[in-house]
Amino acid sequence: MLDLALTAVLLVALAGIVFGVRYMRRDAFLPYHAAVAGKSWSELDPGVQIIILGMLKIIGGGFATLGVTLLWLCFALYGSARWAPWAILTISAAALGPMLYVAIKLRSFRPEAQTPVRPTVAMMVLIVVGVGLSILAQS
Repeated sequence: MLDLALTAVLLVALAGIVFGVRYMRRDAFLPYHAAVAGKSWSELDPGVQIIILGMLKIIGGGFATLGVTLLWLCFALYGSARWAPWAILTISAAALGPMLYVAIKLRSFRPEAQTPVRPTVAMMVLIVVGVGLSILAQS
């Protein structure tokens, strides 16, 4: 059961790192950002472009930080540290909760925007499953 718990958390950790690198390497906003803005990247003023690129780097850093943190916490989870599942749950909630909120808010403003609601929910479900399984394994 612990192996399944670790697998679930590791999937989220790796997804966080992949999303983080993806956002940090951007030289323009993503297609769903364009849908929400109602403008293409080239239509934005250069100052606004710089601000958005900075925000994308910060968002990417947050994703990568979540991923790296979860990787480190997997060592504690594997070692059956009783606090590890709760640390994984709270850190993930603090990171993924605002991400889901923004994805939903952007989509409610522009329903055609393909914001990452499903991937964020999938990551949340994997964390809950991983934490639940690890708690059962510790019992």
